[in-house]
Amino acid sequence: MTHLLAINCGSSSIKGKLFGIPKSKSDPLEPQSSLEVVNIGSKDEKVKIKITWEEGKGENLTEEGKNGDEVDYESLIPFLLDHLTSSASNLKKEDIKYVTHRIVHGGAHTKGIIVTKEHEEALEEMDKLSEFAPLHNHHAVVAVRSVLDALPNHTSLMVFDTLFHATIPEEVYTYALPPPDREQVMPLRKYGFHGLSYASIVQSMAQHLGKKEEDVNIVVAHLGSGASACCIKGGQSIDTTMGLTPLEGLIGGTRSGTIDPTAIFHLTANPAEGVDFKDYTVSKAEILLNKKSGLAALAGTTNFGTIISRLDPSNCGKEEHEKAVLAYKVYLDRLMNYISQYLFKLLSQLPIDKIDGVVFSGGIGEKGSKLREDALTKLSWLGAEIDKGKNDGKHAGKVTEITTEGSKLKGWVVETDEEGWSAKLARDEFGF
Repeated sequence: MTHLLAINCGSSSIKGKLFGIPKSKSDPLEPQSSLEVVNIGSKDEKVKIKITWEEGKGENLTEEGKNGDEVDYESLIPFLLDHLTSSASNLKKEDIKYVTHRIVHGGAHTKGIIVTKEHEEALEEMDKLSEFAPLHNHHAVVAVRSVLDALPNHTSLMVFDTLFHATIPEEVYTYALPPPDREQVMPLRKYGFHGLSYASIVQSMAQHLGKKEEDVNIVVAHLGSGASACCIKGGQSIDTTMGLTPLEGLIGGTRSGTIDPTAIFHLTANPAEGVDFKDYTVSKAEILLNKKSGLAALAGTTNFGTIISRLDPSNCGKEEHEKAVLAYKVYLDRLMNYISQYLFKLLSQLPIDKIDGVVFSGGIGEKGSKLREDALTKLSWLGAEIDKGKNDGKHAGKVTEITTEGSKLKGWVVETDEEGWSAKLARDEFGF
């Protein structure tokens, strides 16, 4: 069987899914396995690889490797492919004919880009865009090159998080800035990210509600180590929190989110000074705002579950408790700022019964029952009524409603599937 591998490179992880391509174009892609590598770049933890196979497709594998700071994306790709094929019941590397790569920043591109061993020109352009997503794009490009070397007879498709937000109107994406005094790789404007996630959520909601995707109207909070929100009208993005880079908008695990731009000049001397980050050089300001801020700065941890636990003073010391309380209140405040703003945008154009609700997704969104309850309680003025049993219970399936039957504004938990959506885009592109 011919296979497709969807790869999703983060700033410290690699996730992926392997699909079998059926002979008939009318049949769905066949999930084979999911894979994950974590702790890349970590000085204190070892790299962990996990491969989970569908029943009968292979033998599940969990393994520790070297310390995270001793490996790079270039070496991890062949390592991952070796483990994928060795743990499979019947899979050779040459069976993988297509690979999709999630690229965070695609600039002004409105569709994915095909790359082969003979045609790698687009990778140079993607690396130039790394200055706008330095903690993501460069690693993804390194991964693409590594896959091209490891699987020379396959075709790669780069798909961009920015694609979904191409529908944002001009008045929303425009920054009030003077003309730049030097040549730019691309215009300085809002681009938005997490687009593969939002697209998959629109599809899941449409299927669950029995609607066409172009009839879905929702506000989505994609909350994980990176967090953003999106206002979706008629199945299309009309506004989102992230901007020129993923730094704008909501607080993340280590990202500051939106702050007064001058704060960085008071926070540190020489913010433009270059700093080595793994195999790439970025400014000190970018490191501080992207990797040293957010929940880590406020609470001393990026683990949202730990923060929730520390809201109970009996679970920790006084200082940890006070930090956790402040971090949670700040996080909820920023989240409500954007959810409320986006609901207002929809309500200014649609009656409330045409709004399908507020969606929570991502690791924090899917697991954070307290956060969801507090957010929806603050929206009770719009008729949101939380169902504590549904909200606190286990969520079976991709879509779970967490509000009561009579709630005028619905709340949902939706499991996102960036790799699955990447595979769909590849199928649309190649027609298999």
